Amino acid sequence: MKNDRFLNGMLIGIGVLILIALTLFFIRQQQADYRTGETPQDVVYNYTLAVMKRDYERAYSYLADSPEKPGLTLFQQEMTRSAAESARVSLTIGEAITDPNTASVTLSMSQSYGGPFTNSSRYTDSAQLRLENGSWKLVSMPYPLWSWNWFTEEAKPVQ
Repeated sequence: MKNDRFLNGMLIGIGVLILIALTLFFIRQQQADYRTGETPQDVVYNYTLAVMKRDYERAYSYLADSPEKPGLTLFQQEMTRSAAESARVSLTIGEAITDPNTASVTLSMSQSYGGPFTNSSRYTDSAQLRLENGSWKLVSMPYPLWSWNWFTEEAKPVQ
C-alpha cells in the first residue's frame, strides 16, 4: 500500500515536470520577434528568424537586388527543401565590420545531426551585406540558410 502511494507520487511528479518542460518549450518559441533596427546584425537576425518561421516572403525581402538573385518561387523551393537542416542550426550573431557600402557580420554556428548522442559541428562563418537605397541587404549567408547557387554568376564557356 505504501509502495503504491510512493509510485503514484513519483508518477504525478514526473507528469508535472513534463508539463512544465512543454510549457517552457512553447513559450520560448513564441518569444522570438523581429528587430526594428536597421543595422547589419538586425538584418541577419530578421532574415534568419523569417527562415525559421518559414515566412519566406519576408526572408526574401532581405535579399539584395542583383541579376543573380533567385526568383521568389525558387527561393521558397530551396528554403522548403532545406527546412529540416535549417531547424538544426543555432546561430550567434557577432560583430559587424562595415565600410560605406558593404558589411560582414561574424556568425558562430552550431549544427546538430539528429539524436541526443550524435555530435554537432561548431564553426564560424560570415554573412555579407550591401547597402542599397539606405538599407542593408544580404548578398550571402552560410548554408543551410542560403543556397550555393544564389548570387553567383553562371559559368560561361571559354571561347
